[in-house]
Formats: sequence, structure tokens, C-alpha cells
Amino acid sequence: MKVLINANICDSNKVGLAKELRPEFSKIAEKLTGDYGGSIENLWIDLELSEMSILAFGKPPKPFRYQKRVSGASRMGLPAVPDYYNVGHYSVRPDFEFLKENTTEQNINYIVSLIYNSTEVLLSKQKKLGGFDATRFRDTFFSACVILGYKINNEIL
Repeated sequence: MKVLINANICDSNKVGLAKELRPEFSKIAEKLTGDYGGSIENLWIDLELSEMSILAFGKPPKPFRYQKRVSGASRMGLPAVPDYYNVGHYSVRPDFEFLKENTTEQNINYIVSLIYNSTEVLLSKQKKLGGFDATRFRDTFFSACVILGYKINNEIL
């Protein structure tokens, strides 16, 4: 399974944080990419860093959804990208007040912890995903955080 963690959409005041998160997300995703059984081939987790769109539209984060095929067909004249198969996808939203009150380092640790905690949704989806081992995935995620020096839920690891 290939894992992607993104912070693609953000407000102008969160661009710096999004840039800081990208290499961190890449390191985590690299350690998480592997075989966990089941039918899921791709897991995409989006971090919503746009407080303005949340205030304007008031929609909750996107819940977990599983698609057999995500088309890479071209839209509006852009080049096509490959299709992706068996994709699990959901979004996570931080506490924006917390982000305003803390340093970039604290925010990165908070966001990594938030994303780790969000993977609990996978536990209830294991059967739907053909026997995907969510517990092993979460253990690997936790281990990756320890190796990379993150604290999960403010616990010293």
C-alpha cells in the first residue's frame, strides 16, 4: 500500500506551515508504505489547513471513503495522470486556535499526532478493505513517529 499525506489546500497564513509539513509527511509516508494485506492499494490523508473555507462553507472534514478507481483523466486541458485503484481517502482538520498559539515545531508534532489518531477510523473498516491489518499499520505509524522523534498525544517516546 502506498501512503500519501498532504496539506495541499491552505490559507495564505498557513503556507509556511504547509511547506514545513511536506518533508515531514514524506518521511512518514515512506516509512508507512508497505503491505498490510487486504485490497487497499493507496491511502490518502489530507490535512485541511484552510480555516477560511471552513468558516465560509461550514462542512465537516471528509469522512473515510473507499474507491475502486480514481480516474486521472484530464480536466480543463491539463495533462492526464495515471488512474489509481483501491484508494482509501479522508481528511483531518486541526484546531486552528492551537496552531495560532504555538510554535511551528509544536504545530508539526500536534499535526502528526492528530493524523496518527485519525487512523483509528481504519480499525472499523478492516473487513470492508478485505482484511487490511489496521492494527499493524497503526503500530508501524507509531514506530515511525518514534524513529522520527515525534511525540504522539504529548507522550515522550
